[in-house]
Amino acid sequence: MQYRHLYPMVRILLPFMVGIAVCITIHATREIPFVTWIALLLLSITSGLFHFNKLRFVNRLFFGIIVSLFLFVTGFNSVIQHTEILQPDHFSNIQTKGVFIASVIEPLQEKNHSFKTILEIKRVKKGSTLMEAKGRILTYFAKDSVNTPPAEGSIITFSADIQPISPPQNPGSFNYRKYMANSNVYHQVYLNNISWKLLEKPQGFNFYRTANAVSKKFVAILGENGLKGQEFAVASALILGQNDMLDNETRQAYSGSGVTHILSVSGLHVGVIYIIINFLLGFIKKDGWQLYSKTLLILLTIWAYALLTGMSPPVMRSAAMFTFISFGNASKRYVHIINSLAVSALFLLLIDPLMISNIGFQLSYLAIVGIVFINKPIAGLFDPKNKIAKEIWGLIAVSLAAQIATAPLTLLYFHQFPAYFIPANLVAIPLSFLAIYAGVAVLATSFIPVISNFLGLITNYLLFVLNYSVGFIEKLPYSVLKINSVTQKEMILLYLILISILLMFFYKRKTLLYAPLALLLVLSVSFTLNDTARQKQQKIVFYSINKQSAIGFINGKEQLLIADSVLLNDKTAIKFQLDGTRTLLGLSSTKIIALDTLVHSNQNLPENLKALGSQGNNFLFRNKRIVIIDSIPTIRGSCIKLKVDYLVLRNNPKFKIKNLQQLYEPKFVIIDGSNSFYKTEKWMAEFKMAGVNAYSVKKSGAYIVDL
Repeated sequence: MQYRHLYPMVRILLPFMVGIAVCITIHATREIPFVTWIALLLLSITSGLFHFNKLRFVNRLFFGIIVSLFLFVTGFNSVIQHTEILQPDHFSNIQTKGVFIASVIEPLQEKNHSFKTILEIKRVKKGSTLMEAKGRILTYFAKDSVNTPPAEGSIITFSADIQPISPPQNPGSFNYRKYMANSNVYHQVYLNNISWKLLEKPQGFNFYRTANAVSKKFVAILGENGLKGQEFAVASALILGQNDMLDNETRQAYSGSGVTHILSVSGLHVGVIYIIINFLLGFIKKDGWQLYSKTLLILLTIWAYALLTGMSPPVMRSAAMFTFISFGNASKRYVHIINSLAVSALFLLLIDPLMISNIGFQLSYLAIVGIVFINKPIAGLFDPKNKIAKEIWGLIAVSLAAQIATAPLTLLYFHQFPAYFIPANLVAIPLSFLAIYAGVAVLATSFIPVISNFLGLITNYLLFVLNYSVGFIEKLPYSVLKINSVTQKEMILLYLILISILLMFFYKRKTLLYAPLALLLVLSVSFTLNDTARQKQQKIVFYSINKQSAIGFINGKEQLLIADSVLLNDKTAIKFQLDGTRTLLGLSSTKIIALDTLVHSNQNLPENLKALGSQGNNFLFRNKRIVIIDSIPTIRGSCIKLKVDYLVLRNNPKFKIKNLQQLYEPKFVIIDGSNSFYKTEKWMAEFKMAGVNAYSVKKSGAYIVDL
């Protein structure tokens, strides 16, 4: 069977996506010349006319190549056009320090000490002239009892020195700069109560502002009807897409058990709405005006739900996806669901090509494609006769299909795999659906308090059981399998293996078995080479931790971490600041010791850590001498200098450069994260004047020494 004839839209989407991906990968800053795009457009039209007139000198291959090149160039150039920082009127190309006029374009999120939002620059003041400009800024407004932060839709003026978003501070850490760049946000600013002024309050009707107001109103209704604690937080995320109230423990439980998709209102939730409405309207005939009326009702319901959830990007993406699926079902021709998905993806990428880098976008489409192509082969492996067993097996097959399709990508991004995702989904999906129905019933009956309060108690109980079940599964032994860093090449190999197995299933040819076997061999070689390189690695990592000191001595796949005891007792800080190094470098074990006990008591390392020679604040690792100091005495007269490879300054020591140079002869000075910003800047200037090589981890991120 010629499967490619079923998916014509995929053949249009793929070269367009490749053009986008290539532009992003090579960090292109210039478009492919416009004349090239015009030439390819004209060639595509001309060859298309000849092709459809069936003239022999224009064959199918030539027509396909020309059209694919045109789509590639279109995708490539669309990235440049949508990347705001590359445009001459982006504020960073005019000035980053001065007076700006901007609008608040996102609802404020309350943090511990500030309110977080996004500002969109409208004008910049250059001299005495106001210039038109654009650009988005990640903004934090200081909490203040007098000056309340501006609401979404407000126009403000502010004076500040706008800074680029910081890159990852430690190896393997989450790249927040790259994440925000995918939304065209490259800079950040912190505004206190005297650095900004309100020019104009929100005026007129704004669709997104109204959607957020509706969503917040419904969140408040849930809270007024008996939902509380993390049950309330999960209900807000599960039903309305508001996940700001979830604590880290709950997020970890859902992630570790493999059901984190439940907490994000996206394709799963919109799909449930689509299925329910389609079922309820099943009595309507499948042709004529009744079919179009049914499609219209489905679309109105889907977009009303999107409005209910505040029109968040994942919901809008899913709503667009099911809109095109509905259009496909409403047409009188057979339209494969993959074509509908391809049209929706093409539509979304035409609006914003940078969306291709969004993890949610990638996982949403991969999960549905997996369900379409992988679910049937898995479901066919077992045919239970019992109706209940059949439903359970169907749910397992769908979960397996979605998990298999997204596994290589999740291994690349998250470096873990939930071992018990099947039982977790068997429990969580039915409970979450019941909670969604009960929660929506609470909202629908909120004008009758007696009923809504009763339904609220039921919803709270369902969510308590859901949270308890998810937490129980996540705490089981080996619930989360930690996977050492999977490279992009290995992720691509995993998908090629999956695709080759599916082709073997669909075409039913034994000769196709050689492809997955060959790819498995290549993948195993890649894993072996990476593991061999990790066994031989030797590094010193001076970590960048705010207000803390931490140094990692890495020998093969083992690390000796010497850090402040406060940091070592902070599991959250360890996870977000240091765990990235473990996965990136494939470390199998980390031995820890408190730095403050070593330095202040002048003790030696324990016997099992003798690979690192030490005496108080002096360390020797692979013939590299490291000395850590938090004070320097005043020297009178001359003394013998200690030659040091790396001299680490910590805890804001008081010293003069000349006194330091009397005691030490350092090849390199490391100013760690425990020092204040003011002193760090002062020392960097002084060391430069003295001709001493110095490095600030607070300013430039972790310093890594390869031995």
